Amino acid sequence: MKRFRITWLVSVALLSASLTWAAGQAEAKAPETEVLRVAVATVQHFESLDPQQNTANAGAQVLYSIHDTLILRHPYGPPLKFEPGLATSWRWVEPMVMELKLRAGVKFHDGTTMSSEDVAFSLNRVFQKKHPDFAKAYGRFYYNFDRVEIVDSLTVRIHTKRAEPLAEILLSEPNASIVSKAYVERVGYDASKTKPIGAGPYKVVSFTPAQDLVLERFDDYWGEKAPLKRIHFTVVPEITSRITALVNKEIDFIMQIPPDQEKMLEGRPGIKVLGHVWPMFHLYALNMNQPPTNNLKIRQAMKLAVDREKLVQGLWGGKAKAPKAYYFPDTFGDKPGLEPIKYDPERARQLVKESGYDGKPVLLTFLPEYYTYGDLAAQTIAEMWEKVGIRVELRAVESFSNDYTGINIRPWSNPMYFPDPMAALISHWSNTSWVVRDKIFNPTQKRNALFDKVRYSTDENERWEAYREILTIAEQDVAPWLLLYQPYELFAMRSDIEWKVPNMYRPYLLSFRAGQIGFKK
Repeated sequence: MKRFRITWLVSVALLSASLTWAAGQAEAKAPETEVLRVAVATVQHFESLDPQQNTANAGAQVLYSIHDTLILRHPYGPPLKFEPGLATSWRWVEPMVMELKLRAGVKFHDGTTMSSEDVAFSLNRVFQKKHPDFAKAYGRFYYNFDRVEIVDSLTVRIHTKRAEPLAEILLSEPNASIVSKAYVERVGYDASKTKPIGAGPYKVVSFTPAQDLVLERFDDYWGEKAPLKRIHFTVVPEITSRITALVNKEIDFIMQIPPDQEKMLEGRPGIKVLGHVWPMFHLYALNMNQPPTNNLKIRQAMKLAVDREKLVQGLWGGKAKAPKAYYFPDTFGDKPGLEPIKYDPERARQLVKESGYDGKPVLLTFLPEYYTYGDLAAQTIAEMWEKVGIRVELRAVESFSNDYTGINIRPWSNPMYFPDPMAALISHWSNTSWVVRDKIFNPTQKRNALFDKVRYSTDENERWEAYREILTIAEQDVAPWLLLYQPYELFAMRSDIEWKVPNMYRPYLLSFRAGQIGFKK
């Protein structure tokens, strides 16, 4: 049997030595409380600051600081609370028409004043998919929105295709932020992606895609003024480099630190560590249209062969969470009957034999740096599949196109984008999502009927019953995904910084607005 050797790219001893050196080199000076230097990990997708275009984790780190939405969401909960944003009030005037009164005198970062023209321009381009770049936001969130109607300069009406029970949630997503129509039309869409004009508490001073971003407090912001004079985001893909920069006082705030580095940071003078299990799945999308994963029994065998507890213990030191279902119980409480995921390698071997599998290797792709431990997980899972008789070819890739010919498995993350127990399923597995568009997932009519109830019903009991049935279908009768775990990652920061995860927004969103970051005196 072919074996896959797991190689740790950075040794703990080397990291310890580098930190000792860095600590010795650090300057003993008082920290700056009006400037925040943030090191982020992700190069991929750190290329655009357009709120309707960038739906990636990298976008979540910065868009909330630059842009504003009509409806704001209190960042901490439960309970979920909505607050006036660029709109001061909203109400349903018809079952599928929401009227919103806009805030007067809102200034964009270029000093111009926001009006209903800007709202209609910003939202209609995603509601109506006016550019291919908006397909992801449309497919995840806005497929039930039809158009924005201008009533007057400070009043708009948003029309939906069906009654929309999630309207406030979706309109408070950063991807529903408002940009300046006049500016985008003047400089062009492509230029506006890297030099955006928003209406949020911070404005863009400079942006080098995939490298760094500098924001400054916007003094004409309509709401409470931003607490920081400047924020400097720097892309630092290497874990050791982020940690060393923090210890060396070159950086104030870092993220996406894996748990094997936690002991290196805990107890270190001047540094505070915050660990968090994300309401998000790392998973594999199983291509239902490419052999051999077009065979249901092979997909079922692959799911049954993976020991998720072993992954959690071996890769994450027991701090990640193995799922029992496509559901986040820590967020919404346990629900009886939501445990369809099983580990049964004997049954997996039997299914492989029954499938008529011809030995063709399954192509498992992975992104070496994008998902924490993604490379190690791929190697470990490949071993598990080999043990039940499925041959595996591992292939590292830098990115993906829309063509999945020959690709059997695509790594992915499914965050809970908004605070609804079924939010991840609604966002990622709708008929408008990329997994359907790119012919990876073939939803059945039965599944679609159930999804319809989950998405649009206002009867919570009906939603839950439909959701349970969808999960059973997904694990047994269709098997389009293989859930791995909910990742555990660390934030580390200067010890005087007071900050917590904004759990009413999507994972990786960084909140540096008024009341959301402070400093001990």
